[in-house]
Amino acid sequence: MEAEEDVQSVLTQETHELADILGYQDDAVLSKLYKVMDSRARERLVRAASHRERILEMLGYFSTADPAMCRQFLQMVCMHCDMPMRLESRLMSVTGSVTSDPWPTLAREALSLCDPEEVIENNSHTLVDESIASQGWCVKRPRIDHVESYKAAVRRFLLQRWERVMQGVVKEVRLEEAWVSLRHRTHVRPRERADGALSPSELPQGDEEGTVEDRVTVHSLLGSEAQVTLLLGQAGSGKTLLMHCLGQKWTQDASPSFHLLILLEFRQLNLVARPLSLKELLFRFFLPPEGGEEECTAVLDFILENPEKICLIFDGYDEFHTKITHSGKLNSSFDPLCPLPMAELISGLCSRRILPGCTLLITCRPRDVTDLESSVDCIGELLGFNQRSVKEYAEQYFQDKGLNLKEKAVSHLLANHHLLTMCYLPALCHICCVCLDHIFSSGGSELLPQLPNTLTQVYLQILCAFLSRCPGSSTPLLQSHRAEVTLLGRLAMRGLEGSKIVFLSEEVPPDLVDFATKAGLLSQVDLTHEDGSKGQGYTFMHLTMQEFLGALHIMTSDDITEAQLRKKFNLKTRWTTKSNPKTVFTDSLHLYVCGLAAPACFSYLLQLVRGDGAVAWVKKRLALVRKLLRSLAMSTNLTGPKVVELCHCVQETQDAQLAREMVGSRPSFELRNITLNPVDLDALAFVVSSAGVGIGLDFGACSMELECLDILPSCQHIDFLIFRSRKYDDRFADKLSCILPRLPTLKRFEFICGNLTDVGAAKLARALESCPQITELNFSDNSLTDRGVREIADIFPKLPSLASVSLGKNGCSLESIYILLEKITSSPSIQGLYAEGMKDVSVLFVPSVDMKCSMDKTGLTVSLLNCRFTTDQMNRLCQLLVRCPGLSVLDLSGADIKDDTLKALTDSLQELNISKQIVLNEIPISVDGLMVLTSFLSVCPDVVQVDISLQDPVRVSILFAGGIEKQHPEMSKKLRISNNSLGNKGLKKLLDLLPQLSNIQEINVSENAVSMEGVVLLADTLCSHRNMSEVNVSHGGKKLFLKFHSSKRIQSEALRTSPDMEQDKKLSLTHSDIQPTDMTRLCRRLVQCPGLLKLDFSHGSLKDDAIENLLNILPKMTSLQLLNMSHVQMSTDGVLLLVRSLIDCQRVRAVELRPQGEAFIKFVNMKAEQATCRLTQYTLSSGDVEKLSGILEQCPHLSDLDLSSNLLRDEGVKSFVDSLPRLRIASSVNLNDNRLTQMGALYLVNTVMTCEKVAAVEVSLGTEERSVIRFEQDSDCGKTLSLRECHFGADHLQRLAEILTRCAAQLVKLRIRNNGLSVQVIEDLVKQLRCGHVQRYISIEEPWITAEAAVNLLSCCLNLNPNIHTIGVNNSTVHITLEECQNPTATSGGTSTDMSGSLSTVTISLVDCAVQGHHLVSLQTVFQRCVLLQELDLSYNSIGRVGAEFLCSVLPSLASLRKLSLETKETSEDVVLLLAEGLLQAKSIESLNLSGHMITDREAVALTRTLQNLPHLRTINLSLCYGWTPAGALELVRGLGRCLSLEGISLDSVQLDEESTVCLAQGLHAMTSLKRLNLNKKVTMVTGSPWVGATLVLLASLEGLRGMEELELDGMRISDNGVEELIKHLPTWSGLRKISLSGNCISDQAGERLVQALTTCTALEELNLSRNNLSLACAAKMGQVLPTLTHFRVLDLSENEIGTKGSVSISKALISMKYLTKIHLTSIGTSELAGLADSLAHCVCAEDVSFAWNDCGDDVAVKLAEVLPQCQKLRRLDLESNSISTIGAEALARSLHSCPSVEVIRLWRNFISTSDAQKLRQREKRLNFSST
Repeated sequence: MEAEEDVQSVLTQETHELADILGYQDDAVLSKLYKVMDSRARERLVRAASHRERILEMLGYFSTADPAMCRQFLQMVCMHCDMPMRLESRLMSVTGSVTSDPWPTLAREALSLCDPEEVIENNSHTLVDESIASQGWCVKRPRIDHVESYKAAVRRFLLQRWERVMQGVVKEVRLEEAWVSLRHRTHVRPRERADGALSPSELPQGDEEGTVEDRVTVHSLLGSEAQVTLLLGQAGSGKTLLMHCLGQKWTQDASPSFHLLILLEFRQLNLVARPLSLKELLFRFFLPPEGGEEECTAVLDFILENPEKICLIFDGYDEFHTKITHSGKLNSSFDPLCPLPMAELISGLCSRRILPGCTLLITCRPRDVTDLESSVDCIGELLGFNQRSVKEYAEQYFQDKGLNLKEKAVSHLLANHHLLTMCYLPALCHICCVCLDHIFSSGGSELLPQLPNTLTQVYLQILCAFLSRCPGSSTPLLQSHRAEVTLLGRLAMRGLEGSKIVFLSEEVPPDLVDFATKAGLLSQVDLTHEDGSKGQGYTFMHLTMQEFLGALHIMTSDDITEAQLRKKFNLKTRWTTKSNPKTVFTDSLHLYVCGLAAPACFSYLLQLVRGDGAVAWVKKRLALVRKLLRSLAMSTNLTGPKVVELCHCVQETQDAQLAREMVGSRPSFELRNITLNPVDLDALAFVVSSAGVGIGLDFGACSMELECLDILPSCQHIDFLIFRSRKYDDRFADKLSCILPRLPTLKRFEFICGNLTDVGAAKLARALESCPQITELNFSDNSLTDRGVREIADIFPKLPSLASVSLGKNGCSLESIYILLEKITSSPSIQGLYAEGMKDVSVLFVPSVDMKCSMDKTGLTVSLLNCRFTTDQMNRLCQLLVRCPGLSVLDLSGADIKDDTLKALTDSLQELNISKQIVLNEIPISVDGLMVLTSFLSVCPDVVQVDISLQDPVRVSILFAGGIEKQHPEMSKKLRISNNSLGNKGLKKLLDLLPQLSNIQEINVSENAVSMEGVVLLADTLCSHRNMSEVNVSHGGKKLFLKFHSSKRIQSEALRTSPDMEQDKKLSLTHSDIQPTDMTRLCRRLVQCPGLLKLDFSHGSLKDDAIENLLNILPKMTSLQLLNMSHVQMSTDGVLLLVRSLIDCQRVRAVELRPQGEAFIKFVNMKAEQATCRLTQYTLSSGDVEKLSGILEQCPHLSDLDLSSNLLRDEGVKSFVDSLPRLRIASSVNLNDNRLTQMGALYLVNTVMTCEKVAAVEVSLGTEERSVIRFEQDSDCGKTLSLRECHFGADHLQRLAEILTRCAAQLVKLRIRNNGLSVQVIEDLVKQLRCGHVQRYISIEEPWITAEAAVNLLSCCLNLNPNIHTIGVNNSTVHITLEECQNPTATSGGTSTDMSGSLSTVTISLVDCAVQGHHLVSLQTVFQRCVLLQELDLSYNSIGRVGAEFLCSVLPSLASLRKLSLETKETSEDVVLLLAEGLLQAKSIESLNLSGHMITDREAVALTRTLQNLPHLRTINLSLCYGWTPAGALELVRGLGRCLSLEGISLDSVQLDEESTVCLAQGLHAMTSLKRLNLNKKVTMVTGSPWVGATLVLLASLEGLRGMEELELDGMRISDNGVEELIKHLPTWSGLRKISLSGNCISDQAGERLVQALTTCTALEELNLSRNNLSLACAAKMGQVLPTLTHFRVLDLSENEIGTKGSVSISKALISMKYLTKIHLTSIGTSELAGLADSLAHCVCAEDVSFAWNDCGDDVAVKLAEVLPQCQKLRRLDLESNSISTIGAEALARSLHSCPSVEVIRLWRNFISTSDAQKLRQREKRLNFSST
């Protein structure tokens, strides 16, 4: 019985440890154990909740079972499961030895419960299993002994390492006091509530992607469920110490679930270069087994079979020289004996491909973990000390150094804020204590020593403290140990560059080892080499000391060049990506480099730099570091982590200017997803405070201890503060509430996306009361309820500068809205309340200083979107709104409002005092509700517009009087009820309400299913309702607008005119198909319309019956003014029916129809005296033309007929011209663009003969097909025929000749251009038309008429027709004038007559037609016969010397020659000399033009002699002449001065020096007969510069020339002085016709005086003052003077800044200038030229108008389009470089239909796209969009 009790009690005592062991077994082992239990017990196992509960249930079962069964169960467990030696020995002692059948009864009982077949099937397996079990037990015993032996050795090994590590450690290490910020890699997704808000427990947990932050102790890390844990910590945070402490705790059975704990260091593994097997890694570099290979194999097998019982710790991954291999690149199979690269081995452990199930703990600095993150289960960051821990450590450190030193050091440490924050890192805490120990031990006790300000300065003190331990130390320490420090710095730098912390003994000189170990700077470590041999190595006391010495080397060694320093200097980041290579080995090197650049470190650096130039060298090195920092400080693309690092660097330099530059380059510091410690905040505070300017801090998901917040008040210039993360809760807010009152400059505070509740909000609210500068608060996305909102709202009145508060995404209800509305009544500064459900709630304020001005402008806006209101809630809302002052806008869009709730709102409408608008979009409103809302226009006097649309989405808007600009004393009202399916019945109800809507202006009833019956109803109302002005229906009733005149407007207009005067009315039925019956009904209603009616059927479709019904009623519609038929689809018969309106209705003034475009019929009140008909762009057949002609024959008052673009072709034109004699057309017929051939052209030409009233026929078959017939009432004026590009064939020419012969007696003008005529044809025409009763003009242009052909043609014509009065060839056109023939019958027979006699020709010209001198020889006979020749012009040819000699030979025979013109563009020698000699024989010459010739001094002398011998010379033109010297010019001018009878002199652009100019002035003064003087382009000196004195002398010489008629002084820059001189002469020039002073620098005042002086020049016709400095005064004077000049024709004021007011003056003057032919106002400084355009209507003679380069818009273009039809002589309109769009161009194109005289409208450089320009150009060729 005693044994039985023992086995059961032992099982009970060891239950929990056995449960742990069985929990790691596979399912096969557990299944065997489960089968031993009876069936009922197994059923209970199935119901167990978890795997562990099933095991505990099984153990409980056997602990109460039969003792024999219990013993057999334990025997099975011992055989199949590995367990500690202690436990296995105890179990075996109570169960006895294992038999070959360890479970006889147990197995049999179990088998008896099974199915017999199953027993037979599994019997063989059972026997095999028993055999294997028996054999396994035999080998199990020694393996367990080896494992236990190795475990004991590991315990001893870890304890030894712990003892070594703890040497010199001041404070006991306690794992339970070491805290870790743990981030589990889990995803948290919030659930949405029904109301759309989030419950506090469901709010997103942080800004990071799916991370949740907890705080746990290091001790609990190994007890977590995570298999792979990554522990992060800064250098010096104690990671290595804590890992050894974990090992020490394991030796004390603190982690019983781990059978083995293996601690490896990467600094040791870095010494291994070759691949290692798992066996080598574990037993060579951790602890080799003492039992040899047998024990090694046993332990390795145990580890491989039981990985879940193994804990591996890898310390210092940041020291690993490479990255681990990605798990996807590893081999699937693993052999523990097969060597692998170290990176693959570590990666296999992390990815669980090696030892799956083992617990892995890796330590690393925070930056070097990107290649590990995907493989770990949990990431934790080691937290540093807090203030209490720092104090405890310092007290412990100074415990044995004397009470006085202890108290002094601890108090100074805690009082120095910078040192205290530095001590939050454990290693730095120890270093600071050593530093203070050194300072206070070496300094005097009375004086307070200077404490370090930076980390670098601390390390300088530490270095000095360590150096002071060495023998022979003297002051200064660095200088006395310069050689050793230099060697240590070089060694440290070499290690940093090679990512090496451990140095082999052979790498460090022995002397340096002795020195550094004595000083404590180097420590000795035991090493295991790659081959397994042991050795010694050395490390610096800490990595940070190695980095400091490396920085010291950089700053003092001339081995480091500036380029190398730049390369080594870079900021570290706490963010890395998986694609980045492993980061730089060092953490703080750059900080120490910056710190050594501080002024306080200058003296220390000098101690380590040798040489005479040490001071300059050190200063240069310090300046370089500051320069590098300055470039980083000015950078704006640094991430948050780098900004923090930069703050550390700036702090280390202690440079306030750097801090200012850093703050000045960015508006805020944005810090995201990084861990911030007090040291970081301290650096941030230094930068912000040193900068002295405001900046914002934005913390997003940054982990920070509460102690960090204590540092914020030291940031003296924080403008705004933002915290956003679920990490920030009430505890955080509590701490923050103590900080906020200490931030006096804080203007904006945001606590968003956090876990703030009402408790935290209350504390923050009370704290914010002490922040009077606050303008913006944001508490969105927290866990606030209505109580929290009230806490925040209570502080509104206490914050005078508050501008906005955001409270969205909290756990609030509608009660929060009511709370905020209550605050509006007590806080008049609130300007707006905005809420969208509860997701977005914000309150806007007006600062108290701006409150009155802003509230007067905008008022209060309350916007409550997507809220749910019951009737009671709406009543309460209205009660609160009534108390809200200045309510402007109420927006309840998206609200769930029932009809009764809406009624509650409408009942309170008048009490709400809303000034602008109520918006009710997307709310459910019934038709009854619609009618209620409509009645607001009559019920509520302040409502001016109601917009209602019940279609999805619903749109409802109620506009009040304050919401629109008041244009009239009485505010008009608008109603929009589109998209509501009213139908005709609903429309009838609406029309019945019209009498109640007295001031309604517009009603929109679109999309209401109104049919034609409703349109007829509207027509009735239009006639009966006096206020209704327009009914606009389109698209079959889909679009429907009603417009009204206000009643007061009607009354005022009635008082001004007649009481019976009716208003204009308009009915538009567009884009609709109007049936005949509907047309009849509609028009009959409109017959009764009392006002002036406009009817619009545009864009619709009309059948012939509908048109006929319209025409039947049309005469009865006496009020109709306009019928718009634009874009109406109708048949050709329908179109002809509309033309019949000219006959049926005598009030028709114009019929203009086209299928695509503007089409209309215009009416006058009485019978129309004249009517026009335009029928264009149709396809009319000959039959259609006959019908049309038949209609037009009945119209007696037709003025103009336009049938262009109708595809009439020859047949249609013939049909029309046949009926032309029967038509009574007064003005013109236009048949352009009808696809005519030469035969059609002849049909038109024939009308000259067949129709007496035809005065002119113009035909062009070129690219611009043009066919026009003009009529004249006076038949005695002769007829004109113009043919262009017709290219007649022989038959056509014969027919043309016949027509010309028949009408020769009446033909006065014949123009033929580019028709392909040959010489013979032209000769025949000249012969045929050589005589007539009237003078006849012939013009023929062909491209071949040049050079010799031109001369021959001229000669031929003169020989063929002796009646030629003038003949000339200009370019390629021959112009012939035939004088009236006294005996026309003499040559009518066409027989030849004697031509040997003299010719009557008086003018011959060959101008610019490539004639050369030798061509003229053939004219010798002709010139001899032209005894009456008076004018000869051979300008712009190349006659040369041969031509000059020819002229000289014929001049004696030209006794009657009066005018000789020889202008040229080419240079020929001796031409002027020959001409001068020849002209001596032409005494009758009166006008000589030698412009452009080169005149040498010799030729000048000869020409002077000739001019003096021409007694009748009156005009000389020497413009553009050149080639003389100053002496020659003087001689020429003297000669001109002797020609006292000259009346005209032209000297454009000639070169005269001062003497010649004065001489010219003297000569001009003597020419009392001078009438025309042209000195354009300035009289210049030879050097080209103007001579002001000579110019004034020249102007003064004009005194006494009373006959002056033309004066051109363009470009002479006479300025104001010259104008004053001219003004003296103007009163005597009563006959002056033209004065041109362009480009003369005339001021506005001088221009004003000049214009005033022109009042005496009553004959003035032309004035050019362009390109001067004229402005408003001159323009105003022109407005007064120009209308008094009755002969005025041309005005050019271009390029003067006349401005808007000046243009108004000019426009007023234009009204009286009806004879003006040319006006150029290019670039006059204003775009407002609509007034000028309007004034052009009075300039009926205008031919050339320019408004170019004025930035004019469409308003000017539209106004010009209205005016152009009245300018019947206009040929050219220049609108280049303005701001005219397609709209303005379209208007101009339309107006050109009524402007036949216009040749071109220039529209280059306007806002018209290329595609639109092409379309417009196709429609109207006269629009020019190019630069030419």
